[in-house]
Amino acid sequence: MGMFKDAPPSEHPDFTQLRFMAAGTPSWWKRNRHKALGVAGLLAGFWLANHYGTAAPAASCTPAATTTTPAPQGAAVTR
Repeated sequence: MGMFKDAPPSEHPDFTQLRFMAAGTPSWWKRNRHKALGVAGLLAGFWLANHYGTAAPAASCTPAATTTTPAPQGAAVTR
């Protein structure tokens, strides 16, 4: 024989008079807070990107102009 009796469960006498309340309708904030916070986050992101979005200037691909003097003829090339 097991630990439990083979009897159907019965209601507890202290909790037979309880009635569950019907849930009220949620407020506007509870229904739409994900939308409001999403819009606020997007606006803050756009503002930060425009305000602090200064990129470093791009490096130019052209080499800098330098002046060179030609080597004298017949001079040995050393490395």
